[in-house]
Amino acid sequence: MAERMVKANGIDIWTEDFGNPDDIPILLVMGASAQAILWEEGFIAGLVDAGRYVIRFDNRDTGQTTCFDLEQESYGLADMANDSVGVLDAYGLDSAHFVGASMGGMICQQVAIDHPERIRTMTSIMSTPAGGEIARSIFMGETPELPPPHQKIIDITVKNMSEPPLTLQDRVQSRLENFGALAGSRSEFDVERFTAIFEREHERAANWPAMNNHGLALMDEENRSAKMQGISTPTIVIHGTEDPILPYPHGEATVEAIEGARMVTLDRVGHELPEVIWPQVWEEILGHTAG
Repeated sequence: MAERMVKANGIDIWTEDFGNPDDIPILLVMGASAQAILWEEGFIAGLVDAGRYVIRFDNRDTGQTTCFDLEQESYGLADMANDSVGVLDAYGLDSAHFVGASMGGMICQQVAIDHPERIRTMTSIMSTPAGGEIARSIFMGETPELPPPHQKIIDITVKNMSEPPLTLQDRVQSRLENFGALAGSRSEFDVERFTAIFEREHERAANWPAMNNHGLALMDEENRSAKMQGISTPTIVIHGTEDPILPYPHGEATVEAIEGARMVTLDRVGHELPEVIWPQVWEEILGHTAG
């Protein structure tokens, strides 16, 4: 594996690749307020060992990628979709299989709308066509058509935005509280493992508070369901039955919006990719990207 800073879509993007560049390419797109390292090396190894060439990257406003002052320069999912396509350009790839988690799934959906020739297949994990509505429900109290986040998730999110933690210890504890609340009952939330991940996030963050920009960037997004009806990209939708921020009907709405899409249900899983379900997710992604 090798880390690279690339210039794409007018910004600097941190990237890292794994495996043989001659193998089938997969671009991993992470969700809101999360660095690329949330795509854990162990998860990636399961794809690489099966003959996939995998690239992960820090979205804008996370990790070591360019950060923004939203008051000076706003952006939306279309810009982030262009970022991901720019990563393909930097690696000399005409196209790749896209795998996105949460907001990363929304970015993949936008790529399939705006750049269909660049995306071979889409795997949309714990995502939704209605990210803007959910952001507005959290920050503005708007009532969305699809089920809103659980109140506990709203309270944690609003608290972190209004009273941002300032020290390493408080920031790690805040992340643990957030991710612990997102977990389902399938397996126990691994505090030790995620403490190490969040400490690493803090160490490599160019601008820690900038991660909060993602929720604000989604505020103006329209529901993509109508535009997604024109997507011809082969798609699977992976969603947990106990997702507390994007409840299971959001996965169903994603499937309904894309002709031919197939649902993969993760029983008793929340808004997470716990290690216990990695074999099931590997099997689905590998089968979906085999062509």
